[in-house]
Amino acid sequence: MGASLGSNKGGFSEINMTPLIDIVLVVLIIMMVNIPIQIETMGLKLPAKLDTPPPPQPPSDQLMIMMYDDGKIALNRRVMTEEQMFEQVTRRLRPMDPKNVFIDAAATVPFGRVVDMMDLAREAGAMKVGVTKMKPSGPPQWTEVETGSIPRGMTIGNPAVVGAMGQADADAALQPHKGQLEQCYLQGLATNPTLNGRVLAKIGVGPQGEILEHSIGASALGSPEVEACIDQVLGKFRFKPLGPNKTALVQYPLLFSPG
Repeated sequence: MGASLGSNKGGFSEINMTPLIDIVLVVLIIMMVNIPIQIETMGLKLPAKLDTPPPPQPPSDQLMIMMYDDGKIALNRRVMTEEQMFEQVTRRLRPMDPKNVFIDAAATVPFGRVVDMMDLAREAGAMKVGVTKMKPSGPPQWTEVETGSIPRGMTIGNPAVVGAMGQADADAALQPHKGQLEQCYLQGLATNPTLNGRVLAKIGVGPQGEILEHSIGASALGSPEVEACIDQVLGKFRFKPLGPNKTALVQYPLLFSPG
């Protein structure tokens, strides 16, 4: 019998590679799993203790009233009297915006005394008064003492306004009568050379700018004659019309000093 060569019947022309590829993939996966993972390391020397950065310094124009357990008060660590405090805060607040004042009091300072300083700051023109968190060590130690005197005559605080009027309009209404108000004080000073103190003048204003009422709300001056003279001048103030059904209450803090 003869064999037929070159015939495709009943034979295999190619090798089936699928089982071989499967085996190779399994072996590769096993090898990858067994390869140890190496992590590159780098030496780094760290300080034993991290230094905490100092707190930022407050802005140079920030006003801080400091109250100490021995009764002293200071403005930005400069010790002064209440009258000097009012004059200094008033003068420095005028160009500031916003007009903010902060109070840092020792834990032993009576609460009523802190309230007095808050009222002083508001009378001087502060729009917002904040109280810092009390610290066991108290406020920072004062470093200077105010040696200058308050200018002779009248110091005008920033007017406080409630109602339909701007602070600028309230201030403008006072300026024409500044000399008259100061003259009231100088007349009293002629008979009492040590006369000094703060006065809070109040004026109610109507829709047409008319004065509804005027009075001396509070006074530490101790001179009824001067206070009556001031009250008489308040009746001469003139304001811009506020508009229908609009009113306003204006308070003018005034400080008088013999210099």
